[in-house]
Amino acid sequence: MTDAEVLAVQRIAVTPAQRLIVALAAVHAARATAIRRLTLDDLDLPNRRITIAGQGQRLGELPHQTLVAWPDQRRATWPKTPNRHVLINAKTALGTRPVSPEYLKRHLLHQGVYLERIRGDRVLHEALTDGADPLHLALVFNLSPTTASSCAAIAQNLLDDTAAVEELPLNQWRPRRRTS
Repeated sequence: MTDAEVLAVQRIAVTPAQRLIVALAAVHAARATAIRRLTLDDLDLPNRRITIAGQGQRLGELPHQTLVAWPDQRRATWPKTPNRHVLINAKTALGTRPVSPEYLKRHLLHQGVYLERIRGDRVLHEALTDGADPLHLALVFNLSPTTASSCAAIAQNLLDDTAAVEELPLNQWRPRRRTS
């Protein structure tokens, strides 16, 4: 993501629920469906653990902060809800279903925040910092082997391009043309 895109997300995601959704996508590369289905039982805030789509992991600092802030608003707004999902709204607070896909669209997508773009950026960042290892990506983000391999290949191409540019003296640098 560009710096402008990151700043736009920061400007748009202002409510505790919006910040929580973005934090889970940005730090844990959580998919929209996994975020919607996240329940209170998936959280272990004192031990900083979270289970996303059946995969337990250490809770990042930003999601931890947003998860600490969100339940206060949730309890104040819907104190007697039987719903065990982390994200709820006026409609779902009366039952036990997760929020709808439209809930995420209304709060973020319609305002220009693309969770899949944020998620993809997080996976690519991990691939770039960890040597483009598809097995690592598959394990950390619960990706299919095909998706992990594709992400690792993209990262490897970026790493190769960076290495090629660093080898040239500044006065000889030209962008390489791809022949594929």
